[in-house]
Amino acid sequence: MKQKQIKRKRRWAWVLFWIVLAALLTGLYARFVEPNLLVVRRLSFQAEGITADCRVVFFTDTHFGEDKPVDSAKQLAERINRLEPDLVIFGGDLLDNYARDREQMDLELLREQLSGINAPDGKYAVWGNHDWGGGAARIYQEFMESCGFQVLKNESLLLEKYQIQILGYDDYLTGDLEGQLPYFAEGVFPLLVAHEPYTAELLFNLPEQALMLSGHTHGGQVGIPWIARQILPPGSGGFVRGMYALDETEESARVYVSSGIGTTRLPLRLLSPPEIVCIDLKKPA
Repeated sequence: MKQKQIKRKRRWAWVLFWIVLAALLTGLYARFVEPNLLVVRRLSFQAEGITADCRVVFFTDTHFGEDKPVDSAKQLAERINRLEPDLVIFGGDLLDNYARDREQMDLELLREQLSGINAPDGKYAVWGNHDWGGGAARIYQEFMESCGFQVLKNESLLLEKYQIQILGYDDYLTGDLEGQLPYFAEGVFPLLVAHEPYTAELLFNLPEQALMLSGHTHGGQVGIPWIARQILPPGSGGFVRGMYALDETEESARVYVSSGIGTTRLPLRLLSPPEIVCIDLKKPA
């Protein structure tokens, strides 16, 4: 009888050991491995209205600062350039907390790396909540423009080469979406950019087959589905990451929500690795 009890205790001790070891290894991976990965998500999108194929590279939520050193921008710029984009779009949240981290950040190095991103048909950016907050509002637009990005705030422009209308929206949480918003042009492909994906729910008369690019959610940072949905930040609108149709029709407008690159609050990522999104907009046959 005692031998059975001893065996049972040993068995449970081994079970406990493996549980603790798995938890420890998972924690180490989430803290030191996954946040430093950088994957490329490739999408192909039939874009009604465009007159030539166009490659768009989208990145967002870099959160450079305490937990994301600016020297990691070198790898980011190199990976983007390797994709040979026609357009590059940044979805906001460049710095995590400018007021807290400005003494330790080398903004000149960051400017050098972001300036080195090549896109023959333009680089564009929108505002995120961290670009307005943490003291970053006083430097964000000027800094991005010095890196060659045109910052769009409730503005649109037409890329005549492709017949693509880019519409960039102010941040939903901290900016102004109550003023005059840009109109949708007819006969062109609408490519919308807004930091928070919930912005898509606020837009009226969104054209069919439009595409919106967003970030903000970080894919929950912890990509376990139930947990991710519980810790999404305000402005997510129930979107976590990936491609979403706004209704059930085949021609529905779509929103792609990127898991972004950096972290905030906790320097952890699990099952939601940092990503660059490479989107090939295809001219219909």
